[in-house]
Amino acid sequence: MKIHTSMPAASLQAKLDAMGPWFYRFEFDNQAHTDSFADENALEIHASRVKCIFPFLDRYFEGCWHEISCLDIACHEGWFTFQIAQRGARLVKGIDIRPERIERAHFIKEAGAFANTRFEVRDLFELDPSEDGVHDLTLFLGIFYHLEDPVRGFRAVRALTRNVCIIEGQVARSKENITTAWGNRREIRSGPGCAVIDADPQHSPVSTGVSLVPSLEALQKIIRAAGFRRQELVQPDSSLHEQYVNFDRVIVFAYV
Repeated sequence: MKIHTSMPAASLQAKLDAMGPWFYRFEFDNQAHTDSFADENALEIHASRVKCIFPFLDRYFEGCWHEISCLDIACHEGWFTFQIAQRGARLVKGIDIRPERIERAHFIKEAGAFANTRFEVRDLFELDPSEDGVHDLTLFLGIFYHLEDPVRGFRAVRALTRNVCIIEGQVARSKENITTAWGNRREIRSGPGCAVIDADPQHSPVSTGVSLVPSLEALQKIIRAAGFRRQELVQPDSSLHEQYVNFDRVIVFAYV
């Protein structure tokens, strides 16, 4: 992604360097750029996301990008936000709970004159569809497996989605249903399991201790329970990061 800018290269580069370190590599058409501190593994996961998500979106919204509003949830520095904006979306709104990430996204917006983007320090669970809008496209990338309450998270995302939501993230490896005696020993119920993981404060600043990581089967059930009408699981090929090939990470297109 090359970003057009009217800022002089030297002054832009100096400001980018001063605001670092950056997670994403942004490149401008005057040769200014950010240097990413992400390791090779993270960059390969990111490249796999891009390979799967944007061809789908370009087909799905072909000819109507100018009508589309998008909400990028946990947008980080806005890399995906700006990719959607460059495609000509009417409005792309990025939210993140970390002010330093939004500060960097605001700077890229100004440097690239992205008039169709907005960024706010917001918590997903504080958004109100009647006030914050319902969007044709929502991006829910790399976040659900950090939540203590993923079911509530998906319900919140569904309420903000008019058309399609792109869901991506880590899943637990459990392939078997877990049983429980539901009220008495004669009523045995079963369902897909979740892993309860100690929360990483670096990635889960709103968590109070644990994150619930659903298995793929549990994730699909949660997406249905949240109110999405239909969902498509991306079938990985061997060119993607091994996490996707092994279904340790997944990408799902969920339709309203």
